[in-house]
Amino acid sequence: MVLLLPLIVPLMVAAMVLLFRDARRATAVALAGGCVEVALLANLVFQVYQRSTIAVGQYLRADALTSFFLVGLGFVFLVTLLYSVTYLRHVPPGRFSSPRWFYCLMFLFVFAMLAAYLAQNLGLLWIMMEATTLASALLVGFYNTDGAVEAGWKYLVVCTVGIAFALFGTIALYLAAVRSGVPSEAALDWTVLMNAGPALGRVSSLVKLGFVFVAVGYGTKVGFVPMHSWLPDAHAEAPSPISAMLSAALLNCAMYALLRYDAISVRVLGPGFSHTMLLIFGGLSLVGASLLMIVQRDLKRLLAYSSVEHMGMIAVGIGIGGPLGLYGALLHTLNHSAAKALLFFAAGRVRESYGTLELDRINGMARTLRWTSAFLVVGVLAIVGLPPFSLFVSEFAILTAAFHQEQHLIVVSVLLALVIGFGALIYQLQRMLAGEPAEVHKSRISVPEIAAMAACAALVLILGLHLPGALVHMIQRAMDVVNWR
Repeated sequence: MVLLLPLIVPLMVAAMVLLFRDARRATAVALAGGCVEVALLANLVFQVYQRSTIAVGQYLRADALTSFFLVGLGFVFLVTLLYSVTYLRHVPPGRFSSPRWFYCLMFLFVFAMLAAYLAQNLGLLWIMMEATTLASALLVGFYNTDGAVEAGWKYLVVCTVGIAFALFGTIALYLAAVRSGVPSEAALDWTVLMNAGPALGRVSSLVKLGFVFVAVGYGTKVGFVPMHSWLPDAHAEAPSPISAMLSAALLNCAMYALLRYDAISVRVLGPGFSHTMLLIFGGLSLVGASLLMIVQRDLKRLLAYSSVEHMGMIAVGIGIGGPLGLYGALLHTLNHSAAKALLFFAAGRVRESYGTLELDRINGMARTLRWTSAFLVVGVLAIVGLPPFSLFVSEFAILTAAFHQEQHLIVVSVLLALVIGFGALIYQLQRMLAGEPAEVHKSRISVPEIAAMAACAALVLILGLHLPGALVHMIQRAMDVVNWR
């Protein structure tokens, strides 16, 4: 039940909120259900911490790598629910634009991500990754405007094509396992494939083919350049809480799937093949996204390209490999989640107050939106990797690993992307804060919104000043899973 209850509760809450047409009751049910879900996730993480692995049959399994990613999912889900309590009061009426549909789809979205994290069978992992697309596509188009519907369809089509590539890769790996002597009923079991590494080496061409398709497929969900086209549109049109979930939770889920396949590839082929692909995609995403950030004129599109850049940073950390590179990559997933959730929450407040996210029309924030401005400053300083914030620690670890392995081209690419991204974000930040205040709508920031943003700001600051021993141990155990011997 430790594994099953966290999967059952989101489905129950998703069904329950549809029974309440009254917004307040639907919100209360969602908030209570969310707290129960986060408590169950915390219990699951604790149980895995105590017992190393928990499994149910051949399809569900949680290990140290799973539990580490669940920490980030639980945190982002909780603060997003908290932020949404008052955010939804401004949702315009529409066919699906109501709190009960919003919470129903959000809990289905969380269920799909959680099931992907807990999947031991790679076929089930693929199904759940496709389910995340279906649930979140409706959330992207939640406002029912022409732009939102177009962005939702674009997201659905692009990611479905990407997931189709991942299916081809999964089939190729299945064929490789069967031809190497693995029983067909266990040919997609991740633990079996990890143990079958030497035997899979006899069909290495199929393993390579499978990883190429998987890297492109799940890389589309991650937002790697050049498969990133859905991401800026989706973030720009989705409600701000959903933008936070997409950037801070969904991208990590796709990276987790890619990491599972990378572990198999490393066992079979050695690190050279898969890590080279990750370095290529990571480098392209870092440099490409940072250059595109310069020309953005919409706040949420700017933050979306920042997400592409940081996913590239994580891919580079995994591609560099070694204890320090992988450590920095895993830590960066958590750090980026907290910082990007904070920034999208602040963007939601800006849109609510100014009625727009066009950067040319946002001025004088420091005088008119003091709380929002303070949180926005913290988020931008954190996301550009300045000390004492936590992203500095993880980026420093990745760069140090690159220096140790004499990956000079990677070091230059990372530093170039960081400098360009730093300039783009700081330039736009000072434009938004300074100048004569533009006309704003009278909308006071609520206590739940402050609490959600404060929690994110506190996390990026605390982890920048001191990494708790329990968190370090959790990351080390997660690293042991993918370097399993």
